Amino acid sequence: MQNDDKLYQLIARCAIRDQHALEQLYQTIAPYLNHVAFGIVKSEDLSNDVVQEAFIQIWENAASYRVDKSKPITWLTSIVRYRALDRLAKEKRYSDPINNDSDEDNVLDNVASTDRPDKTMMRSQDMDILGKCMDTLNERTKHSIELAYLQGYSRDEIASRFNTSANTVKSWLRRGASRLKQCLEHNVEVTS
Repeated sequence: MQNDDKLYQLIARCAIRDQHALEQLYQTIAPYLNHVAFGIVKSEDLSNDVVQEAFIQIWENAASYRVDKSKPITWLTSIVRYRALDRLAKEKRYSDPINNDSDEDNVLDNVASTDRPDKTMMRSQDMDILGKCMDTLNERTKHSIELAYLQGYSRDEIASRFNTSANTVKSWLRRGASRLKQCLEHNVEVTS
């Protein structure tokens, strides 16, 4: 993976509108970010679009990046992840439900697939609630859950990314899932 200091310097230069830094950042990290996007949207064209949109957002928000909140790679990856999930939801809304045989249904295994409009609206609301609940988690836990459940990473792979043990990752995932469950139960009660 890329050197955090190099990424931080490029983001800082983007914050002062250095276009050359944006080009360097793109050349440095776009292949990895494209891989992340592809893992979610399962389409080369869509993943390219997601990365382009993400770089616009990176350019516009570079000044708001805070190194004390997350590593540069985490910040960049989370922008791409959220863009990809948004794109996936948008594509799913506009796709033909009769001919939709894609893997997109795997994003939320517990949300039933159906053609009824009231169920589609509920699925969209479920996605919104899940997104809000995910935002309540700390960055490390949220990132671990996304890697495990959205991108299919193993505990060992996540542990290596965070330079920790697989048992620690298991604890993060278990505690994160418990917090998500509580948040989701609370939000379901509130919206019912």
